[in-house]
Amino acid sequence: MSQELGELGNIKPSNGEVPKSVGENLQTNSAKVEGENASIGKAEGQLGKTEGQLGKTEGQLGKTEGELGKTEGQLGKTEGHLGKTEGQLGKTEGQLGKTEGQLGKTEGQLGKFEGQSDI
Repeated sequence: MSQELGELGNIKPSNGEVPKSVGENLQTNSAKVEGENASIGKAEGQLGKTEGQLGKTEGQLGKTEGELGKTEGQLGKTEGHLGKTEGQLGKTEGQLGKTEGQLGKTEGQLGKFEGQSDI
């Protein structure tokens, strides 16, 4: 087996170049791995940037929803004041109706007395 390995170690390419040593191959492979790791790191950085933008967008959405909720709250408050005002108006109209009823009663009494005085 060691003889086979020795023979494999002496194989020369057909173009006559001497094969790279194991150390040179390791350095080349290591450089390739480092380059690939750098590419992965760059991709992860881009992903982080994208996630940051997404977080910013979600934050803006939350702010917009908060403003909408505030506006709806103000609208509800305004509608509540309007309902209160309408209630006061109804109460005033009720008092006016009561006053008109009293006036009608008084006029009826006056008519009754006028009718008696004609006798």
